Amino acid sequence: MAFYNPSVGQGTTKAESSMHVKHLIDDGKSIKETAETYGISIDTLYYYEKLGLVVPHRNPYNSYRVYTSENFFRLNVILELRAMGLSLEDIQEYLRHHDFQSTLNLMDKALKSIREQRDKLVQQERDITEELKRDLTALSKAQSSKTTFVRFPDRPCELASTDLLFYEDIPYAFAQYMTTNKHERLKTLRSIPTYLVDTTQTVNGCFPAKAIMLYTGEKNPEVPYIIKEGLYACRTFEGPFLESVNIYEKMKEEIAELGYRICGDPIEMCLIGAYESDILEEHVSHIEVPVEPTEISDNHGLVAK
Repeated sequence: MAFYNPSVGQGTTKAESSMHVKHLIDDGKSIKETAETYGISIDTLYYYEKLGLVVPHRNPYNSYRVYTSENFFRLNVILELRAMGLSLEDIQEYLRHHDFQSTLNLMDKALKSIREQRDKLVQQERDITEELKRDLTALSKAQSSKTTFVRFPDRPCELASTDLLFYEDIPYAFAQYMTTNKHERLKTLRSIPTYLVDTTQTVNGCFPAKAIMLYTGEKNPEVPYIIKEGLYACRTFEGPFLESVNIYEKMKEEIAELGYRICGDPIEMCLIGAYESDILEEHVSHIEVPVEPTEISDNHGLVAK
């Protein structure tokens, strides 16, 4: 990458002196003209000036900023490097210590940045595919509206809070937890809000949560909180989350009729909720109730996970 050298071309031959040469810049361009040339904001140019990246001259009569050929050269370099994904700090260091080796080093850094962005895009594609698959599966299960019995292994998940919170406070609890713990892998649309609930009381029409979790389905041994393995009566339903209390009461009757008893607190999962839709009727929730047989059972509907 060659730097502009204003001394080049200052000397002219006799033949050249008779040629008509047009100056595009003349005495320089205003900050507004410069911003319009690049399609950037005036605030961006102010910021570049503050960082010392591009410092325009000042008109001695009115102190207006005047952008010269040298300034345009630096802007050409800066905007190209920004398009490569390089930070202003990297560009600042590059312009401060500018030689061929620093150019090679910068291009190598740009290449690594592009590869990292590519890897992130590939991961985002996987995340979106998994989210779409999960949503469609949840919708299909909700439409069947049927209780099944599933034996789950231990399932690691992130424990966001064990405080008794109102449901309207839960999004902030999740945001605070993810920021504090720097969890890059916990995505809003990819993690399932999960609650271990107390069925002995209701608060604002819902069972209060004893534990608020984020479940991704990943088998991460470093995650300390575990949803314990065991047999669970499961049901997925469509509609407002408040319906979970009524659904649980129906499940209790069905569990007893099929020869099982409840042996722990239920888990509620919000499979499709406010993040996906503002329409409550489109929400999909999932309830898992830990059970054990009261006597020898025919394992009706038992599925091993």
